[in-house]
Amino acid sequence: MSILIPTSWQPHGLALKAYWKGNKKAAIDIHMDDESITSMPIEIYFRTREELPEIEKIALPLCKGKTLDVGAGAGAHCLALQEHGIDVTGLDISPDGVEIMQLRGVKKTVCQDFLKYYPTEAFDTLLFLMNGIGIAGNLPQLEEYLRHAHSVTTAEGQIILDSSDLTFTELELDFDQEYHGVFNYQLSFEGQIGAAYQWLYIDQEKLTEVAEKNNWLCEIIYEQEDGGFLARLTKA
Repeated sequence: MSILIPTSWQPHGLALKAYWKGNKKAAIDIHMDDESITSMPIEIYFRTREELPEIEKIALPLCKGKTLDVGAGAGAHCLALQEHGIDVTGLDISPDGVEIMQLRGVKKTVCQDFLKYYPTEAFDTLLFLMNGIGIAGNLPQLEEYLRHAHSVTTAEGQIILDSSDLTFTELELDFDQEYHGVFNYQLSFEGQIGAAYQWLYIDQEKLTEVAEKNNWLCEIIYEQEDGGFLARLTKA
């Protein structure tokens, strides 16, 4: 099924394709709230299982049953799960990303916005790594994501996700807004600039609160000194 990709994510797809076609120095620029720009190498989306950070190595064995990798990118986590016999589907909103996943050997892919995806069979695990849950953008949208996740998972379904408590960092946070973990970003690659979008970093306490409000129980699996953490949500 083809979809109209939001312009926010077009530069990301272009960068993935450039890397896949041989530009191993491809990097995407992230334009921040404070007008600073951070450059992120695209090679991180093509890491092998051995190259994954510790938090992701801990997360992958938690996946069980029929698994949906949400925001699968170039399929790094899908390929790692396939190697261990997990029935995994890679979902991404980028047609370029989905095409690359298929070329790399991901057996099952879906090109779709997660909130508009209604599978014919429920999943046992939803995987949101690399702060993939950040795509929710803000707290009201996070609630929508959790409600939709509830509807597309089995009775024993789970969500595996990582995020960060930014109060551990040196960032200047805006505590006057609804939630200090909401940021406005724009992506660009080789002159292609995407539309602005919101991205969410959520702390453990707030995640637990929002999860319980939407019929999920939150268990913290792993914590890092910089505020990063891995969580598992199970149905209440």
